[in-house]
Amino acid sequence: MGRRRARARGAGGFAALLCALLALLCAGWIARDLWFAERPQDVWWLWAGEPVRPEGFRAWATTLLDPVLGLASLLAAVAVLRRSPSAPCALTAVAGATLLFRAPLLRTLGGGRLSGLEPGAREWALITAGAALLLSVLLLITASAGRSGAGCPAGRLRLAPAALAALLLGGAGLALAGWQVHWVRELGWGPYWDSVIGNAGAFHALLQPPPNWYLLSLVLLALAAALGAAQRAVSIRPTGLLAAALLLAHGAAALAAAQHAGLLGRFHALSARGQLDVATMAFVTLAGLVALAALARAGDSDRPHGPEAGPLPPGFTPPAPPSKLPPNW
Repeated sequence: MGRRRARARGAGGFAALLCALLALLCAGWIARDLWFAERPQDVWWLWAGEPVRPEGFRAWATTLLDPVLGLASLLAAVAVLRRSPSAPCALTAVAGATLLFRAPLLRTLGGGRLSGLEPGAREWALITAGAALLLSVLLLITASAGRSGAGCPAGRLRLAPAALAALLLGGAGLALAGWQVHWVRELGWGPYWDSVIGNAGAFHALLQPPPNWYLLSLVLLALAAALGAAQRAVSIRPTGLLAAALLLAHGAAALAAAQHAGLLGRFHALSARGQLDVATMAFVTLAGLVALAALARAGDSDRPHGPEAGPLPPGFTPPAPPSKLPPNW
């Protein structure tokens, strides 16, 4: 038993270190963009999809994914250090999302499509993508080792918040999927597929995945989280929180870009497709915000306690029994 607890404690500490390294990769590139930007708000407009080219022979590096994934990695590390029962699920969610969004960078950065870069920028971004993928794989292995063969915590989410989150995440995912179907019909399968794998499409930053790959990945996360929330599974809660945060960030950035372009002020003058696009982003923003709040309050309605409560979190050691029992025990 002592060896098992020591292994679990070591796995938890290693997992927290891996999460900190993932967050550090994101923070380092964000700091680099802030250093090169003439004004800090230029980085925000970069994340919103309206980049202002920095001075000199340089290119932007980050996207809106970087602050979201960096913050999610930090929160997962905190969950591990606090020995939360949901820590293994949080680690799995962060690792899975990082693998999903960083994997195409090996192709786009290795293909030499990005030009006009300062010396070494593409190589360092490629190293960053490879390191993020390696750390994510190690994180998945460590989370599994920390569980010592046991699953995520048992129990069920509260009915009302889980149902609300399932409806909103599912609705937002289907709305974004509908736009993907539209672009397949508009562009044709060949050009659309090129935009998914990175053969076509505009790249504003080194660490930007192909635009339609990003949207399809967001759809996948949202629908998977909606399905788990509909089943009231506690294990899906970290994935649902991450998907809701990504939806909120994506929608809010798109609305900010539309406001900056003056589209919101002349909404009634837009074409039907333009109005539908703005309405979709507004719905995605609201859905992400409400689903985030719902899952944060969902809790665990009927998790068992005592010997049947499930496995202990990594590194957790139960308190020692009292040296003297109370009278008449």
